[in-house]
Amino acid sequence: MKIIECNTIDIAPTISRLLKIPMVPPTGRSIPEVESYAKERSCKRAVIIVVDSLGYSLYNYFSPIMKNLNKIAEKGLLFRCKSPATITSPAIASIFTGYLPEEHNIYSTADIYTERTKDSENPKLKSIMEWACRAGMKASAVIETEGAESFRGRIKDFYGVPNSEDILDYDLQITNYALHALKEKPDILAVHLRTLDRFSHRAESWEELKKAAKAVDKNLGEIFRNAEKGTIFFICGDHAIHGAKKWLKDVEGEYIKNHRQNFVALIVACNQEE
Repeated sequence: MKIIECNTIDIAPTISRLLKIPMVPPTGRSIPEVESYAKERSCKRAVIIVVDSLGYSLYNYFSPIMKNLNKIAEKGLLFRCKSPATITSPAIASIFTGYLPEEHNIYSTADIYTERTKDSENPKLKSIMEWACRAGMKASAVIETEGAESFRGRIKDFYGVPNSEDILDYDLQITNYALHALKEKPDILAVHLRTLDRFSHRAESWEELKKAAKAVDKNLGEIFRNAEKGTIFFICGDHAIHGAKKWLKDVEGEYIKNHRQNFVALIVACNQEE
C-alpha cells in the first residue's frame, strides 16, 4: 500500500470539496488523492472519527490486531499525517476547522467560548460541521459533553457523553450515539473515541494497551458497518501517543522519528456495502 503524507488541517477542506460545502478557504488544502478516490466511488456523505492518540507508529504496531481498521485501510488510503499539536483540544480544532492552533487559538475546550465571545463570526473558529449546517446540510457530532455543548446553536444535532473513569464504557456510549446519529442520515458526522489515550496515560504494559486498541477497533467496525453506502470515512489520530518514555523505550528508527515529528495515522475509505 502506498503511504501518502498530508497534514490534519487538510481534512476539513477535503471534505468541503467532496461534499461541496461552502467555507472560507482555510490554511489546509484539499488532498488530491482523496478527491480522486472519492470521485471514483460516488461518495456523498462523510464521517470523521478522531481516534485519540492514534499516532502513525502506534497504528503500524497495532494494525495486526486492529482487524476492522486494517480491513477499512485495505479498502482505501493510508496517510502519514502531520499533526500541528501534541495535545487533544488544539489538535481536534485543527482537524475540524482546517487551521493551525496559532490561527484558531483553541488550546482547551474553554477557549472555544472565549474566542467566540471575541468574534463569533471568525471563520477560523467554524468547524466543517458548522459550515455544512449553514449550507442547509445535516451535520452531527458525538463527543464529550462539554465539547458537545460548544456546538449548541451552531449545528442542530449533537450528542454529549459525560466524562467517565470507565473509558471503555464511555467509548461504547459514544459509539452507540454515533450509530443513532447515522440512522438520521447526516451529511457529515464527527466522532471522538478516547480509550487509547486514557490507557496510554494509565496502563503499564503493552497487554493493557492492546486491550484498548482492540476495544477501539471493535467500535470503529460497528460505526463503519452501520454507515450508508457511499459514506467516506476519515479515521484519524489527533496526536502521537503520550508517555514516550514508557512506550518508546524499546523501539528505534522510524518509530522514534514518526513520534518526534508528531505523525498520526489517517485512514480514508468509502463504505460501499449496502
